[in-house]
Order: sequence, then C-alpha cells, then structure tokens
Amino acid sequence: MMMTACDISAITKPWPVQKRVYLRWFEKIAELVATEFFEQGDKERRELNIEPIDLMNREKRDKIPSMQVSFIDAICTQLYETLAGMSEHCSPLLDGCQQNRQRWKCLAEQCEKDGVNGLE
Repeated sequence: MMMTACDISAITKPWPVQKRVYLRWFEKIAELVATEFFEQGDKERRELNIEPIDLMNREKRDKIPSMQVSFIDAICTQLYETLAGMSEHCSPLLDGCQQNRQRWKCLAEQCEKDGVNGLE
C-alpha cells in the first residue's frame, strides 16, 4: 500500500505543482503511453468489435480531466483515506488529493461546457 501511495503521490501535491508535474508527464510520456493505449483500443474496436474503455479510446482523448476525477475516486481517495486512518501524519496527503480532485472536477466541468481538454 505504501509503494502505491508513493507511486501516485503527484496527486497529493499542491495544485500548481500537481498540474505542472501532470502536464510535463503528459507532454513527455503520455504520447508514448497514449499511442500504446490507443492502439490497443483500436485493436479492440477493429478485431473484437467492442468499444474500448475511455482511457484507450482515441475518440475520448478530450476527457482527460474527467478521467483524472475517476482515477482519484476509484484509487487515490480510498488509499489516502486508509493511510490517514492509520496515521494522522498522512492526513496532508488525503487533503491534497481531495483539493486536487476539486480542481480536476472544475476542469472537467469546464471542458464539458467548452469542449476542450482544459490543460492549456
């Protein structure tokens, strides 16, 4: 559990840092990862005739902020709630995660309204 918390800890950092880290990651690595994921999604659509999950669906690449919210809800919040329950020293991690979720949620709502990816 601690290794996972460390692995995804960027989500707990102050928003300017979190967004900068995410954008840097997105610019450098996401192209490689997205290419692999999108190729997998294309293969699922072409060969299996199924709709790929959003993360592997190149048609939903503009949904990154809402995918972040889903990731935070499904993985991060539960993890950091558990850690904060084990030690009050971990509470700042949960607080940072919750604050960033609010920021990503606002971006997701803005993207939905404007039809853009919100990361500029």
